[in-house]
Amino acid sequence: MPHFSGPRSSIRQETSASYVSNLKGRFSIPYLRYERTELVRSLKGWLRIFVLIYAISASLFHLYTSGWGTFEPRTQRGLHLLLLLPLVYLLYPATSKSPKDRPSVFDVLASILCFVGPAYVVYHADRLNFRLVGISEVLPEEIFLGTVLVLLVIEACRRSLSRWMALTIASAVFYLATAPYWPGLMKFKGYSYPRMIEVLFLAGDEGIFGFLTGISSNILYIYIVFASFMLYAGVGDFLINFAVWAAGWAKGGAAKIAVIASALYGTVSGSTVANVYATGSFTIPLMKRSGYEPKQAAAIEAIAGTGGQIMPPIMGAGAFIMSEITGIPYFKIIQAAALPALLYYLGLFFVVHFIALRQGMRSIPSSDRPRFTSILRNAYYFLPFLLVLLFLGYGYSPSKSAFFVVLIIFGLSFLDRRTRMGPKKTMDTLYHAAVNAALIATALAGSGMIVGILTRTGAALAFGSLLSSLSYGNLVLAMILVFVVVSILGTGIPTTPSYIIAVTVGASLLGKFGVALLAAHLFVFYYAVLSDLTPPDAITAFAAANIAGSEMMTTGLEAFRLGIAGFLVPFAFVFQPALLLEGTFLQILKGAGLASLGVICLAGFLIGHVGKPLNWLVRILLLCAAIFLVFPTIGMEFLGIGLAAGIWGWAKWRR
Repeated sequence: MPHFSGPRSSIRQETSASYVSNLKGRFSIPYLRYERTELVRSLKGWLRIFVLIYAISASLFHLYTSGWGTFEPRTQRGLHLLLLLPLVYLLYPATSKSPKDRPSVFDVLASILCFVGPAYVVYHADRLNFRLVGISEVLPEEIFLGTVLVLLVIEACRRSLSRWMALTIASAVFYLATAPYWPGLMKFKGYSYPRMIEVLFLAGDEGIFGFLTGISSNILYIYIVFASFMLYAGVGDFLINFAVWAAGWAKGGAAKIAVIASALYGTVSGSTVANVYATGSFTIPLMKRSGYEPKQAAAIEAIAGTGGQIMPPIMGAGAFIMSEITGIPYFKIIQAAALPALLYYLGLFFVVHFIALRQGMRSIPSSDRPRFTSILRNAYYFLPFLLVLLFLGYGYSPSKSAFFVVLIIFGLSFLDRRTRMGPKKTMDTLYHAAVNAALIATALAGSGMIVGILTRTGAALAFGSLLSSLSYGNLVLAMILVFVVVSILGTGIPTTPSYIIAVTVGASLLGKFGVALLAAHLFVFYYAVLSDLTPPDAITAFAAANIAGSEMMTTGLEAFRLGIAGFLVPFAFVFQPALLLEGTFLQILKGAGLASLGVICLAGFLIGHVGKPLNWLVRILLLCAAIFLVFPTIGMEFLGIGLAAGIWGWAKWRR
């Protein structure tokens, strides 16, 4: 995980040093899960100054376009990649054996070519906007520059994201070149080499400069700047302090702190791994000291950290991309996503609560918790979150809303000398925003090529037809197939590209069964996020295990087991649209109440303790109650309520 000397602690710590000693300096702001900071170069001398100025210029450019309007799409996207792609080659070495303090000659040459390709697109934007795809001639220099840029984007993905992401893009390009020779539904008439480069390099809505790069440029960058300013202003420390104050008093308070802290931190961070490292560095040692086994502590933090990416309003890049693909307003998407995210964390909260009851854990002493006055004094840190929602609610665009809030955060920082955004801190903030935005831009440029190939060749429709035939007309089976596909894609590919690729097939398949567009997209997105918890590539569990000192695969399996409730939430909101705030107030209230009771029952089934140990017969009855409540049909919800009430009454009577 990248860790660029992040912002130092800015909130006055009034908790015991033994509990908060790990808070300071732990907050970094990566946005994708495979950022490999251990390989990020530490440049020196004039090159360090050049990269710093270059990166800050990129952030200032995107701040300007967010506030005063973007250029026409092709120019904006070209300038976006022109500013960010070279940073990948200057900061990420080719291998672990490459120099860590300077780029190689090849890296410098590659960074120049990363500049030249987009610069050509920007310079010739007017002409390119009027060319006809498939008809207009592809010039020799365009073939050369397009070929080079395709290779550079693939290599940039390998360096900064993962080799599997690069392999996926390369496989898609290989398929485009060999499609005429494939059998059955996968066969396609094919393109000549110039037309292949046209699709990948010159097409306006797909390929490297397609709509995904437009999302990165127009929306995602300013939200990365927003998150960067929030964290450098000290919000990370405040959120953990708030979690300690809010949950430290409860039984098993250490684990409940992890749940609340990760949920809150996830509203700013768009990365599961960043969430685990930022909060887990504090909460995992705290849980171990409180009596949780290392694998338990790591698993709980992994589940909590993963859920951060489904927490509105940031949700990684998913909500913005979903809005662009579906045409559904961003504000409506984050509204719909709120209740499922809360159900996810409610299930985890009761998992750790029942573990605490089973193991007889205690709360954190009051002397080791922040005072209410300390929390109240810094409550203005919640203001930026509220303002973003307020601006969105009043109809401002997502980028304009974030721009205004960045200015407000900058002004608020001067209320306290410890959080003041002076010149050095402001430059650090803008620099780190650019570094993280470069990773997003690389991922979406690569994903744009994959999506372009899948749609142009009809491979997405062919694969969708295959899944449809395998489902035999059964919605549940179709949903399971989509889950499997997304989980496979999530093995080695970051969440955002995994969602983008899978949704080209999965959303249309679910749509054939009458699943609403938003529900279908959220279903795919949730499992793209939860693939971080799915063995064998449970990347968040492995990150947490690294902190806890537990065995990685054992931790991954434990995280998957304890997180089962979260895996059922997407099925629940497909069958209960009220969980996505569709329907009347009473329907939403009923759906939320039944689902909440259902995930609590499921947590009791998983742990086998609800204040009293449960035998397997009672646990199975509790599982049945959970199913009846989460997937209610006429009359069955009453049976679920009756079972739940009976078991809880029995447990209370037996205490």
